Amino acid sequence: MAPLNLLLTGASGYIGGAALDHLISWNTRNQAYSITAIARKPEAVEKIRSSYPSDALTVVQSGYTDSVFATLVAEADVIVHTGESADDETSADVITKNIKDGALLIHTSGTAILINKSELDQEITRRYDDVADIKTITSWDLDHFHRDIDMKILNLHKIKPTVKTIIICPPLIYGTGTGKVNKMSQQIPYMIKFASILKKNGVYGSGKAIWSNVHISDLADLYVLILATYVSDPKKLYYDDEGYYFAENGSHNWKSITAALDEPLVKYGIIPSENTAKVGTPGEVHPTEEELKKGLGPELCKYAMRMYSTNSGSKATRARTLGWVPKQADVYSTLDEEVKTFKEFGAPR
Repeated sequence: MAPLNLLLTGASGYIGGAALDHLISWNTRNQAYSITAIARKPEAVEKIRSSYPSDALTVVQSGYTDSVFATLVAEADVIVHTGESADDETSADVITKNIKDGALLIHTSGTAILINKSELDQEITRRYDDVADIKTITSWDLDHFHRDIDMKILNLHKIKPTVKTIIICPPLIYGTGTGKVNKMSQQIPYMIKFASILKKNGVYGSGKAIWSNVHISDLADLYVLILATYVSDPKKLYYDDEGYYFAENGSHNWKSITAALDEPLVKYGIIPSENTAKVGTPGEVHPTEEELKKGLGPELCKYAMRMYSTNSGSKATRARTLGWVPKQADVYSTLDEEVKTFKEFGAPR
């Protein structure tokens, strides 16, 4: 069988770069896909292109409003959408309008869809299961993060019945990525960034809120597993209204991450030793809203106060049933590496 045409967006991103890297490694052995990847900046295109054999993939410079993107979408048998996909309406509209009959769309969302805004700064241990709770997950209104884009994807098969969709929905992602441009996540690197600006570590709010988490390499392996299954036994996969795949391998509360960051933050000179968070002591550090606004500015302050007070617990039953087995170290084991990477490469993008 001739290779399927695969289009991957976000090749210079944290998720897309890692997924592409793992896919190329698998595809070199299996030759199941003819891979085209897009990136927006010419320097990113050149970096990715020069990192792999010339026959491994085609790299194209394109934004989502460029005509070449619509053309590539229309030609693809499989689309893996990772580039700002969870909240970008333009790319979702171009893809849903131009995707051809019989194609598969693998869309990347995120478990921020699980956040209940009435449960901020509380310890919520509930975990939504992508099998048992699928009807709940697909029935929320637009008040939930990412939901407007998710609905565009979920409704696609109603407009084009032969098109299949899968939504991969990761929680907090940690670890250094294997992509060739952006190797950093956001949530934990931003905690490091904030400590570097404030010159101290601290707990945001109560620190009790809980998120599930997954290592970037385990997440990339899930993309490859789904793509491999699609060519070998597509009936094993779930699509459309049932096609949500969570990816998690543990959970944390934000206070425990803050406490574990103290040592590497001091070790790499991000903060002085006297300015640790001192979690669990009478002197536990809690930056005030005024302090955050002054130090971080209004936008980063808003991000910090929102992100580190939310709960997002998920259970990846569907991926594990398919055979996905996370292999990487837990989130706490990678924090030294996260701070070292920040020290070497600077703030996340």
